[in-house]
Amino acid sequence: MVLDTLKVEKNAALVVDSAGSPQCHVSLELITFGNKEYSDINDSLLRSGILSPQYLSLTDIHMTPKAAVDSFIQRYVSDYREFFTGIFSDEGSNDAATIGYTLTTKIEEGKDSILNYKAFISNRQGAISTDYTYCLNIDLGSKRLLKLSDIFVPGSEKGLQEAIISRLMKQTGCKTPEGLREAGFFVNIEAYAPNNFILGDKVITFVYVAGEIADRSKGEIQVEVKYSDVKDLLKR
Repeated sequence: MVLDTLKVEKNAALVVDSAGSPQCHVSLELITFGNKEYSDINDSLLRSGILSPQYLSLTDIHMTPKAAVDSFIQRYVSDYREFFTGIFSDEGSNDAATIGYTLTTKIEEGKDSILNYKAFISNRQGAISTDYTYCLNIDLGSKRLLKLSDIFVPGSEKGLQEAIISRLMKQTGCKTPEGLREAGFFVNIEAYAPNNFILGDKVITFVYVAGEIADRSKGEIQVEVKYSDVKDLLKR
């Protein structure tokens, strides 16, 4: 297996040839597979949501990682100028029309023949930044990305819900599910297993971005559920 790191950086002015123009900054550091037999994995990664907005999902055309990244940046800059030109004209504020998108990636060994692919993403507008982690699991045997439905049997939602609540109670020191809600978790929603997860050696880690299941001030929340606690729910 050959891993390549594709690094691309782009600065684009909102108003071309204007020294005081707001700027759009895109910085991508994307790990891809250099082996031809893994080209389908590259294509799946690029369309998985790690590049947002998901322009590449609008077409079925198979592209090399470099061509796909170039296409993404071109569309990103084009949409930036189309959307923010009016805002800048109305408000005259550089902060409101200064944006950035940063992506870095990391690969770790997971369970059995699975690789954990982690994307660390930052979206910025002015002084406001939204940062989150998006996790994917690559099955080297089938050469595809795994979904929850590949891991758990149909009808496992209730069992996963109970396992997540139980584990989160232990992580937070809450004694009851009601205490967990009083602490600010799953206040107005039922507990659920997100599609953002990591298949580790002994645990599956569910990753919730800041503000997803609790107040944003609590930051990103990771809930580690042992495979042994959900063994009756597992397909594999």
